[in-house]
Amino acid sequence: MLTIDVWADVLCPWCYLGEERLSKAVAQSPHAGEIELRIHTFELDPGSSTTVTPLLDYLSRKMGMSPAQARSMEEGMARMAAEDGLAYELDRPAASTFDMLRLVQLGNEHGVGWDYLRAMQAEVFGGNFDAYEHSTLTKLGEQVGLPGDEIRDVLATDRYADAVRADHNEAISLGARGVPFTVLGGRLGIPGAVATKQYAAAIKQAWAQVNAEG
Repeated sequence: MLTIDVWADVLCPWCYLGEERLSKAVAQSPHAGEIELRIHTFELDPGSSTTVTPLLDYLSRKMGMSPAQARSMEEGMARMAAEDGLAYELDRPAASTFDMLRLVQLGNEHGVGWDYLRAMQAEVFGGNFDAYEHSTLTKLGEQVGLPGDEIRDVLATDRYADAVRADHNEAISLGARGVPFTVLGGRLGIPGAVATKQYAAAIKQAWAQVNAEG
């Protein structure tokens, strides 16, 4: 087996692109059935509000840029997303992702954390302004196989808050300064998002290292 650990946040566009490219690289590998993708949470903006705001307004405030600059930056990201076949709405919601990340931790307990994160991202980047609503998060969780009552319990409490913080701290200890941050086979680190062919080459290299040691 080759384990691939990925640290990500729901709102992070480079995570969104990187996960898609990594998924394609895994699918192309002759060892795809023996590769395990493990998602870890990394909250990029712990101080963000739970109030949903338009993404371009959020970026203007957070990064100190004009709305026109924010739009130009996002248009560039949208072009790259389109090349990977991903929906990417500039008019999309932004808010604190902490509850979402706690739910990803719940998903990990049931073996569906990766799928749950990807489902959340599809809603956010698809422009659904209800993506952060508890009803939406519950529906998405149930669609990937989670019990609705467990999802609602997490949202009503602070369950998995410590797990989210622990994942963040682990990434920092490994040298991450942002996300996505990918570690293959517990040794080969990739900061940021790279092209599918680069992920594929890293998978080939990590597979050879793991099996040489085994």
